[in-house]
Amino acid sequence: MSDKSRKVAIIGGGPTGIGVARELIEGGIEVDLFETEADFGGVWNGDAPCGRTYRSLHLISPKFNTQVPDFPMPEDYPPYPDHHQMLAYIRSYAKAFGIYERAHFNADVESLTKEADGWRLKTRAGHDARYPLVVVANGLQRVPRYPDPAYPGEFDGEILHVRDYKSADQCRDKRVLVVGGGNSGCDVAVDAVRTAVCVHHSTRRGYYYQPKFIAGKPTPQWMMELGNKFATKEETLAYIEEVFRLAGYDGTDYGLPKPDYPLDAAHPVMNSLLLYHIGHGDIAPKGDIARFEGKTVHFRDGSSAEFDLILYATGYRRDFPFLDASLLEWKGAIPDLFLHSTPRNLDDILFMGFINAAGGLGDGLKTQGQFVLMYARAWFGKTPGLERFLAAKKTDAPDLGQTHFIDSYRHQWEADLWKLLAHMRRYREMLAEGAPDLKGEAAQ
Repeated sequence: MSDKSRKVAIIGGGPTGIGVARELIEGGIEVDLFETEADFGGVWNGDAPCGRTYRSLHLISPKFNTQVPDFPMPEDYPPYPDHHQMLAYIRSYAKAFGIYERAHFNADVESLTKEADGWRLKTRAGHDARYPLVVVANGLQRVPRYPDPAYPGEFDGEILHVRDYKSADQCRDKRVLVVGGGNSGCDVAVDAVRTAVCVHHSTRRGYYYQPKFIAGKPTPQWMMELGNKFATKEETLAYIEEVFRLAGYDGTDYGLPKPDYPLDAAHPVMNSLLLYHIGHGDIAPKGDIARFEGKTVHFRDGSSAEFDLILYATGYRRDFPFLDASLLEWKGAIPDLFLHSTPRNLDDILFMGFINAAGGLGDGLKTQGQFVLMYARAWFGKTPGLERFLAAKKTDAPDLGQTHFIDSYRHQWEADLWKLLAHMRRYREMLAEGAPDLKGEAAQ
């Protein structure tokens, strides 16, 4: 076993893993990055088991705030790039900042074991080393989650989770029921229309549906440009809702239930075509499922229909198969992480990328990476700033907007992006107290 006494191990080669690696490398911190697959990409690596892409998939966040600010996407990319373009961008990012040279591919982490002075990391490829600091970035979309408790009865047709959805060919000539109202459920329902005999879409609540463009601009950009046009947040949200309604994106106009929460209290559903297809009869909206009986699905409203295929778009659960779960403190079904990243009871491991927020990748990726860099500098320097932060994370309860969001499994790790970034910057400044510039040391 080798001893990497001044090195950080990063587990995961998706966008967050390479984003953290870039900041650490540029800040003078040595890294080893371990990726299960043969190349970078994470959920965008459609040819690998970790990929969550399908043939027609495009981003739901626009180019302008998905790209990292100092590494823009190519000018010929459209406002909403497709998954091939996103994968190419991620890999070009890794290449530009020397991350390939620090990566171990086909290196599935088998175990991460706590030791007195760090973590012993072993991979199935034969790596065996001790690291003083580990960053876990193996992604949110790991293990499919199904309705819990399960619906009564047995369904005799085909069952798929969106994890395994690759193209509309899987729906060809089938009667399809899509279960789940998030972005994946809506996008897949729209995609299935092209080949299925019929498509039904089952959701448990009302949703706000946002078009991808308003006034010729990506909707998030249009929202940002509203700035301080209105005196209060409530006036701003009311204006946005009215614009959406006039543009034809009020679900109640199509017979769907009215949301029982404010517009900004749930992760946005960005889809320009779901309501269009409902209005044309291509997608039949349904409420929650009551029970299964052979190929017949009975719904809570008393109706029923027969289906050949059920597609569950019901999310994922966090999974750290290499780590003893009892080492972490848990809050319900997810680890209790300060700033959604830092265990309160462990100081030498960070979990990055385990958060949902209404915004693009770029700003969050940069800020998270710089937080990890400052933490690593403080950790290796055993600085006064580190001592302040370790004390603060046990007692502080920064407002991340958590109580504003609806009560659902996926919203347990939803955050107000701007509040989160502001707090990460504040605690980063705390960590900076007395932290050495390791990049300068490395150059000497």
